[in-house]
Amino acid sequence: MNVRVLLRTSALLVAVGLIAVGIFQPIEAEGRWLLFLWAAAPLLGVAAWLTVPPTVPSLARNVGNIGLVILIGFALLSLQLLRQQVLYADTIYHHVAVAADGSTTSNVRPVINSQRILRGRMFDRKGTLLADRTSVQGFAHRTYPIAERYDPAIFGHVLGFFSTRYGQSGLESFYNTYLTGERGNELERLRERLVGGTPQGNDLTLTLNADLQAAASAALGGRVGSVVVLDPRTGAILALVSQPSFDPRGLTFNPAAASWEAENLRVSQYWQQLIADGSQQPLVNRATQGLYPPGSTFKSLTAIAALEYAAEGQPDTITCPNTFLPQPDAPPIVNAVPNLAGLTGDPSDLERVFAYSCNTAFAQYALRLGPERMSEIARRFDILPPQRGTTNYAGFRELPTAQSLLYVEPGFLNMPRALADTGYGQGQLLVTPLHMALLTAAIGNEGVMMQPYLVQRITRPDGGQITSHVPRPIRRTMDTNTARIMVQHMGAVAAYGFGSSVDNFTPAGVTVGGKSGTAEHVPGARPHAWFIALAPLEAPRFAVAVMVESGGEGSSVGAELAGRVLGAAFATE
Repeated sequence: MNVRVLLRTSALLVAVGLIAVGIFQPIEAEGRWLLFLWAAAPLLGVAAWLTVPPTVPSLARNVGNIGLVILIGFALLSLQLLRQQVLYADTIYHHVAVAADGSTTSNVRPVINSQRILRGRMFDRKGTLLADRTSVQGFAHRTYPIAERYDPAIFGHVLGFFSTRYGQSGLESFYNTYLTGERGNELERLRERLVGGTPQGNDLTLTLNADLQAAASAALGGRVGSVVVLDPRTGAILALVSQPSFDPRGLTFNPAAASWEAENLRVSQYWQQLIADGSQQPLVNRATQGLYPPGSTFKSLTAIAALEYAAEGQPDTITCPNTFLPQPDAPPIVNAVPNLAGLTGDPSDLERVFAYSCNTAFAQYALRLGPERMSEIARRFDILPPQRGTTNYAGFRELPTAQSLLYVEPGFLNMPRALADTGYGQGQLLVTPLHMALLTAAIGNEGVMMQPYLVQRITRPDGGQITSHVPRPIRRTMDTNTARIMVQHMGAVAAYGFGSSVDNFTPAGVTVGGKSGTAEHVPGARPHAWFIALAPLEAPRFAVAVMVESGGEGSSVGAELAGRVLGAAFATE
């Protein structure tokens, strides 16, 4: 190989390498890409120049050189167009540049286009219209007919908001492509682009029961907390309440406003109000994003572990002392109620220590089982050790959902006191109310945990069905017999244990089961009040999890709230 060929090949390879590396630089690094492009230009020129034989006459060579310069210029322009119009077209179309002072600059076309699309409607499971749309002077406006009956803020975290300024959240975000018609109605969108017309999105029918949602919100009152109601048989979410909430109308731009400037100011002021310090974070969906110590509701999982590993757990051979010392150099574990053995009996069994929520008994169960077995049962319910890069729960994607954690620090369960604390619901446990509802539902579904879901079906504007949800099991979490025993034990809580007030609000003859939880979190603060419940016990149709932040005793505050929610579930089904 002669020198000319070697130089030409080297220049060409380096130029191609620079272009290949540069063209995939992020759109924010446009200057870096242009630097790569201009660095490649002279190398391409050298490679092209070296392809011309030295025997070519000088006039022809000069003309050829001019042509090469023009050709390389067109090549560079084509590469830039390829990057902008093909590779990064969608990114550039939606790109928002943020300046040092926090101000933003973006392409107004997608905003204008989004305002012209009649987004799909949303209905509850009974056909009640929750979210609608109207057209005002060629611009779409999201409306909420449910406001005629209930405060739309009750549905804020589920429906989410749609804002041309602040984006989308909730179902508005997850199903955005369906609601705009980009998916599920592609031919109609193509026709609209070709011949004109107002784009229309597809409609969502939710699993939500609007009347139950409103009743659950009313039962929670002005307290900070959440309520989740599932159908254990399918995983359908019948109610999902988080308080405080937000009114989606506050973030919806109204094109019919007399002054668009004033309307934009109104939306901006409401947003600032929502994100202000001391606002109690109303944009956070506590039902799916709130991570809390579960307190004694977690004894349900420890009880399942003792039944699943009966040889090690010995579920019906247990004591309930006032104090229990799992580790010589650590403080003893103490029951919340003194002399509890007078109620549980001594020795006792799993049903009675579960009904009377004996901390020292469940600490013993956890130590008998050991960290591996406790971790295995928790894993079946997707309550996991911390994993790098994993913060969202993969079992439910329709709303942002935090991953529930068995512990935070690696090796935590290897310490006897830590394992014992975890057994009765403290330690480093952090779970979402949705996850406790899933655990409860699995007990009520003979051990099978179903995938939770909010959208039952998606239909076109003409009523044609695009898709319908088919219930899907996540996995079997326990033996069928274990689940049936747990149903009996939850029934004992409502019949004679700490939480019997849960049975005061359901129709006569309906059997109810549950488990209270009083979760310590910050020293000196009132505990979180939890309660999980199932009904009717013979064939559960409702699984409930309620949580009131710093609400007090789960056996009173939590049980009453769960009972009222169950009563509403039967009254509105």
